[in-house]
Amino acid sequence: MNYYETLYIVHPAMEAGRLKDIIVGVEDSLKKLGGKSLAVELWGKRKLSYHIDKQKYGTYVLLQYNGKDRCTNDFAVELEHNPNILAYLTTAIESNDVLEIEEDIDTQISGKTREAEKKDPIKREIITIENKPEDKVVESSKSDDSESSDIDNSTNNEAMSSEDNAIIVDDIKTEENVDEKNTENKEE
Repeated sequence: MNYYETLYIVHPAMEAGRLKDIIVGVEDSLKKLGGKSLAVELWGKRKLSYHIDKQKYGTYVLLQYNGKDRCTNDFAVELEHNPNILAYLTTAIESNDVLEIEEDIDTQISGKTREAEKKDPIKREIITIENKPEDKVVESSKSDDSESSDIDNSTNNEAMSSEDNAIIVDDIKTEENVDEKNTENKEE
């Protein structure tokens, strides 16, 4: 049995209820063709790199499945004839690349609104590594969203102005971030 993933872009005018119908319809057509849906991940509405059918935006959906023989070719024909799908790309994957998604499609659709994305901005943290003449390495850290820092600014400025490396890390999972997300989820 071969494993595949198809990333398809749904017309941006399709909102929550209609989007679910399209995703379920695509899965049903896959089942009719002899494939088995393994995972569906909704990436949400994103800006396209170029216009497709005069559209600037599209809703991205990742579908992982397995199938035999002509399943992928027939599935491609189904996607071509669906007027709500702007574009798609199917690739072969290994069995260990299959995602384990815990959320059902309803939860994913309700969580991918613009308001939810605005509430959870990416936190950036700058980590600088400074080489001392004594061959000791000192690490210092400064978060972008904190106004006061425990680190002496002169030391941090010296570290950034020297020939040392600075690394920007996006969305670091710390106990504080996990606790913040858990309290936000409980409040909702």
